[in-house]
Amino acid sequence: MKHIVFVVGNYKNGGVPMRSTNLANAFAKKGFSVDILVTGEIAEDVFFKREEGVNLVSLKDFKEAYKNDDDFVRIKEKYNNKISLLKKLRYITKNIPVVDEKLERAIRDIRKGEALIPYAIKHRDSIYITFGIGYFDITYCATKKFGNRIIYAERNAPEIDFPEDEAKRQRLLHLLKNASGAVLQTHDELEFFGDTFKNAAVIRNPVKPDLPEPYTEERRKVAVNFCRIADQKNLPMMIRAFIKLHERYPEYTLEIYGNTVAENEEKIKEELIRMLAELGAEKYIKILPPRGDIHGIIRDCAMFVSSSDFEGLSNSMIEAMAIGLPCICTDCLGGGAREMIRHGENGLLVPMNDADALCDAMKLMIEDGGLAQKCSQNAAKIRGELSADRIAQLWIDFIEKIAQEKL
Repeated sequence: MKHIVFVVGNYKNGGVPMRSTNLANAFAKKGFSVDILVTGEIAEDVFFKREEGVNLVSLKDFKEAYKNDDDFVRIKEKYNNKISLLKKLRYITKNIPVVDEKLERAIRDIRKGEALIPYAIKHRDSIYITFGIGYFDITYCATKKFGNRIIYAERNAPEIDFPEDEAKRQRLLHLLKNASGAVLQTHDELEFFGDTFKNAAVIRNPVKPDLPEPYTEERRKVAVNFCRIADQKNLPMMIRAFIKLHERYPEYTLEIYGNTVAENEEKIKEELIRMLAELGAEKYIKILPPRGDIHGIIRDCAMFVSSSDFEGLSNSMIEAMAIGLPCICTDCLGGGAREMIRHGENGLLVPMNDADALCDAMKLMIEDGGLAQKCSQNAAKIRGELSADRIAQLWIDFIEKIAQEKL
């Protein structure tokens, strides 16, 4: 139980790597040994640092290093023999669709877990935390022989991530019943999964421990957003809303610090820059590269604005709140903004995909200095509520509960 493994995809400047690193650092400070197991690429220029006791492990490199390990060779041979047998059985049952489908799925499961098996062999007593259904799937397929406990961690709005096809959705939910437990970010997520999990807890994301103190002086006339440049962020809507705002308040500018992880996100960025040029807005709306010191740069801005269509619990939103930025967020799917923001008290909520409502909310923050100050002061209170130490302890309490239950 003293060894915890986070299973993630690419380790780049994104929400899941940041969330897993913040938690891993807090776990390490409490005496745990932690691996962040990366199934995809590892970027060299990530903005977050790992504490001593937190190891970043490339699954590709681990598999290469242990490919001739006796245990791995023996189990791989066993699985190959099992696949061969299942293929022979499929030849016999090919005219019985129900049986044939089950055999095909059994072969697929073995192959899905194959990449993770070398790691699983060497970490038979670890507890795994998997971000998203895909990583739970491969982890379960690789470790079910060893009986590891696996915690499913939701990373987004599940109503978006899970297929609309009811049969496919129910198949995935049935798969998740094999989880030892689940940690969800919001109560909307908990409601979505219903009775899928025998153990489930709502634990919010931790706030980074090294954020600058809230700014209390006169603020720059800049609205800001920092995020991945992805379709779900609905940045074109934000741009349209700000162009309308600029007609009334031409002294204000908008800065979007955008991080791109996938190739399609680079295309989205190019389209946004082209949009600004076509609308003649490039002088007062800037698409800027991500920065490791972003919080210090933006702490004196007039407001933080998010236009997302769906989120789990937005890291940029809670970080903006923690440094005292007056925040305006869409009441998006996933429920994270709704759970953190009390409208008119510590921020403003607006409907999704409503540029007029977003523009009106920005006007209100500009015109009502008392409201902006109240939202700033109240938002900063989440620093204690979402401190890394407090959130890590909630996780540890949940993990200990899982570890003590019989398999």
